[in-house]
Order: sequence, then C-alpha cells, then structure tokens
Amino acid sequence: MSMRNTILIGAAAIAVAVIVQAGVKADRLVRIGAGYKAKIACSEIFVAGRERSDVIPGEFEGMPDAMEQVSVVVKDNAKTVRAKGPFGLGAARAIYREGYGCTLANAGRVAPLSAPPSGFAADPWEEAPPVSGKALMRVDYGAVDYALTRAFEDNTPNHRGVLVAVDGKIIDERYADGFDASTPFLSWSMAKSVTATLVGAAVEHGYLDINDPAPVPEWEGDAQKSLITWNDLLHMQSGLAFGEHYDQVRSDVNRMLFERADAGGMAARSSVEHAPGEFWYYSSGTTNLIARTLRQVLEQEGADFFAFAQEAIFEPIGAATVTLEPDTSGSVIGSSFVYATARDWARLGQLYLQDGVWNGERLLPEDWMDYVKTPAGASDGQYGAQFWLNRDGEAGRERFFPGVPEEMFFFAGHEGQYVFIIPDKRMVVVRTGMTRGRPAMPEVAPLLKEIYDAVGFPDAAVGEAAR
Repeated sequence: MSMRNTILIGAAAIAVAVIVQAGVKADRLVRIGAGYKAKIACSEIFVAGRERSDVIPGEFEGMPDAMEQVSVVVKDNAKTVRAKGPFGLGAARAIYREGYGCTLANAGRVAPLSAPPSGFAADPWEEAPPVSGKALMRVDYGAVDYALTRAFEDNTPNHRGVLVAVDGKIIDERYADGFDASTPFLSWSMAKSVTATLVGAAVEHGYLDINDPAPVPEWEGDAQKSLITWNDLLHMQSGLAFGEHYDQVRSDVNRMLFERADAGGMAARSSVEHAPGEFWYYSSGTTNLIARTLRQVLEQEGADFFAFAQEAIFEPIGAATVTLEPDTSGSVIGSSFVYATARDWARLGQLYLQDGVWNGERLLPEDWMDYVKTPAGASDGQYGAQFWLNRDGEAGRERFFPGVPEEMFFFAGHEGQYVFIIPDKRMVVVRTGMTRGRPAMPEVAPLLKEIYDAVGFPDAAVGEAAR
C-alpha cells in the first residue's frame, strides 16, 4: 500500500472518530432537553390533566432556542411521550402509570412497582366566604379580592393559582385560564418539604432517628461518609459534592433528573468535599438520597413507601390528589416531582401550622415543626430542614419576602411554586405559577405582602380554636 493511501485511510479513520465523538457529545447534550420535554409533557398531560394544545408548545416557551429543535410525540392510548432532537439525537421516553405519575424510561428498564394505594375520598376544605355566617371578622375580604384580581389581570409574573387559608378555612382562591381547583400542580423543589414531612412521619412511627448515620448501602465501611447523619442530609450540610446548576446542560442536577435511572444513587456515589455539618450547599441530589434511603428503611420494616406516605400523611389530612413520581429505579424523585392541587398543597402547609396534628391525631413528632424551621448552622439563617426560612442574614442579607415576618417558613420550587406558612396570622398561602427567565421571589413578594396586610392578628381565643 502506498504512503499516500495509508495517510488517506488514517485521515479518514480520524475523521470518522471525530464525527462519532461529536455525535456522542451532541446526543448527550440533546438527551437532557429531550428528557425534560418528555417528562414534563407526560406529567402535565396525564397527571395534571391539561389540554395537549396548552402544554405543547406553551409549557416550553421562554426556554433556550435549542429546545425548539426537540420534537415531542404524545401517544394517548399508551400514555407515553417521546421526545428527540434533530437526526434522532437524544431520544427520551416518559411513561405514565396510574397512581405513580410519569417516569423517564430512557435510562434502562423501569422497575416494577406494587399496585398503587387505593384512592380515598377526602372531606372538602371548609370555606369562609365574605357573605356568610362563617366569615372571619379579622379578614379584609375586599382587600384580598382586590389583590388577587389585580394580580391575575396584570399577570406578568404568570401566576397560575393562588389560595389563601386563614384559621384552617379557605377565604379566597384564584386561577388563571386553563387551571382550576381540581388541577394538580407540579412541585419542583416544594417536593423537598414533602420529603422532610415523610421523614418526620417515619420518626413519629419509630422507624428512624435523625441523629443516627444515614444507612446508605454504598457508605458501609467508608470512614467519611458513614459519619453523615439524617440530620446532616436534611439540613443540606452533608458535605457531599453536587452541582445544582440548571443553566449548565450536563450539570449534576440535570443529569440526575433527566438522564439517570437512580437519582439517589447518583448522590450516594458523590465525593466528599467538606466535613458533615460544616458547610451548607443546596443540593437536589441530597434530597433524592434521603427519599431513596427512607424507602429502603421502610422496606426493611415491611412497609411500602407509597402506602406509608398515604396512610401516615396524605389520607389523614385529606390530600387525595398527591402524586409522588418515581425514577426508573422505583424511588420517588423527592427533590422535584410531586403533583397536588393548590388545596392539597395548602393542607400540607396547614399540617405544619397545626404543629403536626390533624383532627386531634399527631402525625409528626411534637417538635418537628420547630426542627424544620431551625436554621442550618452554616446557612446564614436562610434554610432549615428542607424548608426555606424568611430570616435576615447575619451579614446584611435581607429576608426573601420583605414586609412578612421572619417567623414565616415555606416550601419553595423552581419558577415560583410556594406554600407559605405564616404562624402569627394563622395563615397559609399557596402560589403556583411559571415565572420564567427571572427570579420569582421579587415577583411574588408584593402580592404576598398585600395578602398578609389584609388579614388581622387572631386573639388568643381564635388562635387556640384554630389549633
């Protein structure tokens, strides 16, 4: 063979290798976007029950231009959604299962799950409309109505639902077109507070002690990781490395949510960067590790995770619409994927307002509310145990929601999902929406302050009756 032919063959081989490598890289990049679109479209259509024409392309407006190149195909009979980029790159598939919502199935075989817990009928929320014998004297109904009406008329923050409950009664709620009181809303990171609630229920049942090392199988015999406690994980102070960067396509959090089969397992295998309890870092991986480990602990006790969640929390408080969505391995993605109506999100907030007691039954440990709202030592007062806090920081950091007390603590999720728990006025406020491309807190803060100011303080008798 001539030298010239040898060179040409070698050059061709190199070119093919470069093309293949570039194709693999492109496939990996597109896979995240395809996974996102398949998962979200599946859940919004089959869990939230929204019209396909509203979800596609509406749900993906305002996202990077590259996302427009990812096509989506919905199969109603099979209840599946497929998404892929140009030339078939990054193909992703999400499947819907009754009672379990949607799961990305492109990361391997989907683990079988037991039949979901049977549904239950819930008593409706008690309401206190302004013209009724149940009207609350300390509520300025006109001011609340004005605040919500104006918010939805000039809806630049893209509110989808707002509900206000005082003394355990709904005093007002409002929804954007295409949504109503029966629409389940995606949690995003509000799910973290749900995960903490299920840990609290497990503590109340005697299944675990938060001060014990977390029994993660991968950590057996590891001198560093075996020291990490449930408490360290709950307070986001485990010291485990994790990249919570949504603007980086191949970041840890994006790969975990939209590519990996075992979300908690990814965090379990993370390296240790800090000693437990010394450094605070917000990590969705940590929460998924909590959910996965809780599932394993419950199974060792002979309890199914999903059945336990319903029997210990959701059914007693009447939250019949809650859906916990699992990853491919069968563990709940406890950081991000929980669906519930605004009314059922409010029930979860009300449970904390009532110190973990519902209809006289204690569902959470007596000190659990105080525990979740006690600041993590290294968080500058902004974070408790899977709950956000409204405290001012020690070095001049201002509270997230000015004009609302420091005692408020809250569930919070991407694009402005909130459950605000406001003890001094015995009030819960739920806000769902899609505030995209800008920080949501400054967009929601003025409305929350208006609602807060429209409700007076309870006297001792009213406060005691509400408990």
